[in-house]
Amino acid sequence: MSTPATPPTLPAAPPQVIPADTVYAALGEPTRRRILQILSDGQPRTAGVLAGMVSKRLDATLKHLVGLRKAALVITAGNTVDGRRQLYLLNPVIPVKPSAAGGRELDFGYCLMRC
Repeated sequence: MSTPATPPTLPAAPPQVIPADTVYAALGEPTRRRILQILSDGQPRTAGVLAGMVSKRLDATLKHLVGLRKAALVITAGNTVDGRRQLYLLNPVIPVKPSAAGGRELDFGYCLMRC
């Protein structure tokens, strides 16, 4: 008697890659880079908190957050404390690794951003 054949295994799905032009356009603005650096610690924040951290008015910060959302670099989540506000987080498809210099690195697959 022969043993039954094992079913073929499917390869793991490739990680989602955000197009390079989209990432470079978003990273070209210093305020957007700063927002990504802040969110790289994994803590969700409201737009008001981020505005204070990047020293910009709320409306200017929201404009940058909209651009980062369109680029799929930032996602939103509901705020359990205040349902009227959204929380902003770094997109989980972007790996964040410890940097040799002691900070963090965001790995986009074709470039690294050191924080």
